[in-house]
Amino acid sequence: MLRIEEGSPWAMWPNNLVDNFIDNPANKIFDHEGSFTFNLTFELVSPIVKKSALFAKLPSYLGIDLEHDGISFLFTIKEKTDWRFAPFSWETGVEYKLIIIKVKNHLGISINGTTIANIFLEDKLDGNDNSHLVFGAGNFPKNGFNLNYMTLILHKLIITRDTEVISDHDFDTFIHNKSFDKTGNCNFVHKI
Repeated sequence: MLRIEEGSPWAMWPNNLVDNFIDNPANKIFDHEGSFTFNLTFELVSPIVKKSALFAKLPSYLGIDLEHDGISFLFTIKEKTDWRFAPFSWETGVEYKLIIIKVKNHLGISINGTTIANIFLEDKLDGNDNSHLVFGAGNFPKNGFNLNYMTLILHKLIITRDTEVISDHDFDTFIHNKSFDKTGNCNFVHKI
C-alpha cells in the first residue's frame, strides 16, 4: 500500500523519468484514442470535509474530486471543462474501487459498482504530449492553485490500453521512492 500524506502528492510521469525505456507510458492513458481502463483501489484515512482531489491529469485537465456528499468527475474536451457529480457516502477504513473505462465513444465511471457517469463522447478527450497524473492533489504544489490535497492510501492501480495491461501497481515494492510497475513497463508512480 502507498500512503499519500496531505500536501505530499505522488505522480505518474514515466516518460519524464525514463523516456528511452518506455513504449506505452501509462500517464498518457486518458489521451489514448482507443479503449482503456483505469482501475484504482484506494482507502480514505480521514473523513472528507472539503473538496479533495483523488487524482488529476494535467495539463489538459481530467480528474476525480471527492466531496463530503459525493464524487465529481471533471474532464476537458476542446479546451472546455465539463463535470459530472454523483452523491456518494464516504467512510474511512473502507477500500473503494474506482473504474474509468472507455470503449469507442463511451466513457463510464463507477465506484464500488455504483455508476457515477456514463458519457457519450462526441469528440476525444483533450490530450497533451506532456500529460501526467498527480495522486492526492489537483495540481503540482509549485503551481500553488487548485491543490485540494488529501491523505489517502492507494492499494492497487491497473491500467489497460486496448486489451493490454500497461501498468500494474500493488504498492508493495518501492525503489528510490518509486512504486514498482509489475508489468516491467517502467510506469512508475513516484514521490514529488
